[in-house]
Amino acid sequence: MIWLTLAFCSAFFLGIYDICKKKAVHQNAVWPVLLICSLTNVFLLSFLGVPEIHSIKDHFILFVKAGIVTTSWGFTYNAIAKLPLSVTSPIRASAPIFTILMATLLMGERPHSLQWLGIASCLLGYFLFSSAGKKETGSYWKNPFVIFMFVGTFLASCSGIYDKFLLQNLAYDPLVLQFWFNVYMSIVQAIILFFYWRPRRSKQPFQFRPTMLLIGLLLLVADRFYFLSLHEQGALVSVVTIVRRSNVLIAFTAGLFLFKEKKSKRKWGALAAILLGLACIALGNF
Repeated sequence: MIWLTLAFCSAFFLGIYDICKKKAVHQNAVWPVLLICSLTNVFLLSFLGVPEIHSIKDHFILFVKAGIVTTSWGFTYNAIAKLPLSVTSPIRASAPIFTILMATLLMGERPHSLQWLGIASCLLGYFLFSSAGKKETGSYWKNPFVIFMFVGTFLASCSGIYDKFLLQNLAYDPLVLQFWFNVYMSIVQAIILFFYWRPRRSKQPFQFRPTMLLIGLLLLVADRFYFLSLHEQGALVSVVTIVRRSNVLIAFTAGLFLFKEKKSKRKWGALAAILLGLACIALGNF
């Protein structure tokens, strides 16, 4: 299955991307970082050719995609700037839970019993994190940035379902989707930068770091593998999402050893419970 190999490649580059993202936003203004990332993507994608779209409807559809992703990034990047990577990365890996729940409530799908077991295992993992991370996050569920991370992850799941619809139901070319939604993200982020961040820049100072350019490049490569995976016939969006989120292994380990975050047996136990849950969700598709 080529689409599965592409999904694993996406996960690898996404893990490295998470590490660079943490370095870029740590004690730094978030919105300028997001804009640099989007502009870097547009610049690099233009070397593959600028795909043309002529329909106003197509532009609107891709603008909606940009709006979903920009909002998701706004929540998650602000959370990553304030929370340990070993706390945020497992939350980000929970996207498949939201995908299954949305498919159940909105599309009438009935998850396999193994998938419900997987959801329960992930919830156990979050409970363990809530007790393991008290010294780093305070009261886990009362910390606004923990909630930010969950909201951003939920919106990322919405984006994944939307991608599946665009690539398979509407037969969009992956390059068209990737190029134009980055163009529209750049426009939206530039507006937010000017009207929201600029008046507050004295309280939210910005410092340029080379890792910001790497963020754009790594995300571009990770997304390219992701879109190509979903474009393959027979690709299962729920499995692709789960495999893609195995990047948590790279980000979690980097948080503990590269960023010297607090180590604990409960954190490792929580990660194991979440990975077990994701495996059950994946196996439930077969």
